[in-house]
Amino acid sequence: MEQRNMIPEFISDLTRSEKLEIYMKRKKLSFTDIGKAIKASRTAAYKLLHGKSVPTYRHAQLLKAGIPEILIPPALDIAPGPKPKKSILVSPDDTEPNYMGQAA
Repeated sequence: MEQRNMIPEFISDLTRSEKLEIYMKRKKLSFTDIGKAIKASRTAAYKLLHGKSVPTYRHAQLLKAGIPEILIPPALDIAPGPKPKKSILVSPDDTEPNYMGQAA
């Protein structure tokens, strides 16, 4: 059976998380160290750096802590709480089905 090489051939093939892991090993940093630098917990630092985006103020804090911008998710302020439901436009000619799925 052929064994596959799981290490990417080029650095550009690495994910942002993989690049972050290499950076942290080279700089001998832990998520606890990063958390202390941004006044957050180790878990919060991990979630911020592995998420899809970070709030703009956290992005600035991570930059100030010395994390290269390429390793930080994009800055994006998302409003907390439930997201608004999509509205369904119903024309006056449409009849809404009742609870049995039949037209009223």
